[in-house]
Amino acid sequence: MRNKILLSIAVFIAGLCSIIYELLVSTTATYFLGDGVRQFSIIIGVYLFSMGIGAFLSKYLSKLPIRFFVHVEFLLGFIGGISVPLLYFLFVQVSPLTLQILCLVIIFVIGLLTGMEVPLLTFAFDGVNVKNDLSNVLSLDYIGGLLATLIFPFILLPFVGLYYSSLIFGILNIVLGLVISFKFLDFSKKTFAFGITTLIGLLVLVGYGGRLLKVWDNAIYKSPIVLNEQTPYQKIVVTKKLEDVRLYLNRVIQFSSLDEHRYHESLVHIPMGAHENPKKILILGGGENLASREVLKHATVESIDVVDIDSTMFYLAKEHPIFKKINQNAAVHAKVNLITADAFSYLANTTEVYDVVIADLPDPVNEAIARLYSRQFFLLAKSKLSKNGVFVTQAGEIYFSNTVFSCINTTLKEVFKTTHAYHTYIPSFGDWGFVMAADHDLPLQSVPGKFPKTNKFLTATQYGNMFNLPADLEVVETKVNTMDSPVILNYYLDDWAKWKTDLQQGTP
Repeated sequence: MRNKILLSIAVFIAGLCSIIYELLVSTTATYFLGDGVRQFSIIIGVYLFSMGIGAFLSKYLSKLPIRFFVHVEFLLGFIGGISVPLLYFLFVQVSPLTLQILCLVIIFVIGLLTGMEVPLLTFAFDGVNVKNDLSNVLSLDYIGGLLATLIFPFILLPFVGLYYSSLIFGILNIVLGLVISFKFLDFSKKTFAFGITTLIGLLVLVGYGGRLLKVWDNAIYKSPIVLNEQTPYQKIVVTKKLEDVRLYLNRVIQFSSLDEHRYHESLVHIPMGAHENPKKILILGGGENLASREVLKHATVESIDVVDIDSTMFYLAKEHPIFKKINQNAAVHAKVNLITADAFSYLANTTEVYDVVIADLPDPVNEAIARLYSRQFFLLAKSKLSKNGVFVTQAGEIYFSNTVFSCINTTLKEVFKTTHAYHTYIPSFGDWGFVMAADHDLPLQSVPGKFPKTNKFLTATQYGNMFNLPADLEVVETKVNTMDSPVILNYYLDDWAKWKTDLQQGTP
């Protein structure tokens, strides 16, 4: 009976750890290489394929099943444990293609070893009638997998992080192997040394985790890090070098304090000036409240709703001294209402109507964000505009990502009667595009007269050039981006693949 209980625990832990490894590698690959659907699909496919190979090969190990199971646990624990630290190291050392291949190699080995676990245990416990109780064995394996899918997004990712999660579950695998070894095998110095060596290796990585992560962060971000937090939605990093404060979300730079005013003044004041009397404003994204800072400069404004999926951004905007200084306490202004919600879901469910809707959202680097540039999203935004309402969205870098810029413009033309694409140069990012849209003619000539006098960058003179694209650029023909066919994601990946640099660019 005790043997059967130990078997049940072993199967449960095996199912738990194996799914955790798959989620860790898939998530890390998505962070570093983008395109979450593609990464998860390929990695899951390779993982399941290699599990099948492992299950097939296990029959050749049936004569000494417990010994081989123990060795599998040691190998699986070590390889699974170092998977994320290794990928972190490789990210700053190899090309994206090489990193992709190595991700698949790692998950193939993990799947191969995982596929051997349950068959080996089944062979080993023939004496306790496991073969006749195989359904119960597999049920425990699946229950472990279910628990893994629950604790990963709600506990491990936000509170433990990818690096330490992989090491913790690697250690769990190795400890399981040691327990099974002590219980069922005669003492073997080689087996014991193998297990202890792998265990010590992971414990060293745990002990030096803080230092190693700091070295890795410095290699990525260059400037000193003053804030580093992992939320359920993203990794938030803030760097500061002299007067230059930079915000990164999932390693992608969001703004530099030296020139973010160029972006936010261009995003906000042009659509605000195009409305005759903007009172009620909606900002989608922009949780750091730099856009709301600019909206508050307009005396006609009565209320501003800021919708961001990550409440941590709101907390930082309200409480962190660096953010408060940059947003000039906009997040705690009486006119500003902070709403923690997904932008798409908010538009689908709210009954509020706005004079100006400002989409200050990240670039479409994955499927979840690509839908925020879809025809359906723009239709929802349009439905929340007042009679003479104005919509605007950031549209990415117009030179390096011209197809994305063009796709956003094309998609908006499908929804609104009037669209106007414009751009401005931001030293930290390049030539940045925007698209303003409405269902009526927009009074472009009168817009500069409504610019706040406190603007640092946007003036009537500057405004006059913003609607003229450079001679060597044009809005190219693209497909319309929809939720069913998110072509903008492929456009984004293809555009940046042509101009791949060491530092990925993103929305300021």
